[in-house]
Amino acid sequence: MELLKESQHSFIQNEIWMLTFGAAFQRSNIYNKTASEEQRGYFKTMTRGFIENVVIDSYKTGKVSDEQHVENIKGISEYSSNFSEIFQEGKINFGIAQKILNLYLKYMWSLGHIQEPPHFPIDRIIQSKLIGHTRQLGIKPIALKPWTQFNDEKHYLEVINSARDLILNSVSFAKHSLAELELLLFDRR
Repeated sequence: MELLKESQHSFIQNEIWMLTFGAAFQRSNIYNKTASEEQRGYFKTMTRGFIENVVIDSYKTGKVSDEQHVENIKGISEYSSNFSEIFQEGKINFGIAQKILNLYLKYMWSLGHIQEPPHFPIDRIIQSKLIGHTRQLGIKPIALKPWTQFNDEKHYLEVINSARDLILNSVSFAKHSLAELELLLFDRR
């Protein structure tokens, strides 16, 4: 029975990582033309190990601050520079790193494996929804910027703060956390 549980856990983790990397790299165009599938696979395997063995522990044991979460995202971006030969820019940028970490955390939280994450995955859909809802409330909306082009945390934090403004100013979303807000707004096309 224990072997079956391990197989189930392994299966779910592999599926989560496949979905996470697929979503993070779908429109990013980050790889050099010379990067082989083997090199890409090795990068994904090593990055998965880095996140599962180094980064994730703080999310299991307690609340992670905004500052620590942003540092973790930067850490993933910097870690990717160990594979600089496969990337056009020498590493993945902040936007892609946030998508990897935040989406993985969303899956793990939704399965009950970790505490609620401090933020949510930022993409075009969530930015558009935030713009629409904040505009309705008379709150100055954020500018829509491709998340695959976030080179640092500046616009990322603008999106997070816009979501906080929405929570503070909306009856519909009052008393919800950032992660809960994103789940409520999330709508797969």
